[in-house]
Amino acid sequence: MPHAYTEDPLVEQPAIGLCAALGWTTVSALEETFGVPGTLELKYV
Repeated sequence: MPHAYTEDPLVEQPAIGLCAALGWTTVSALEETFGVPGTLELKYV
């Protein structure tokens, strides 16, 4: 049986909500693909 107190509801979801409230775009990278083109398409300048 999974424990009710996990990092997701206690830390991750409130942090995502705070970032969204501050105007940041949030994405789920749970099933991220790496390489070119990757899920997040990070660009280095």
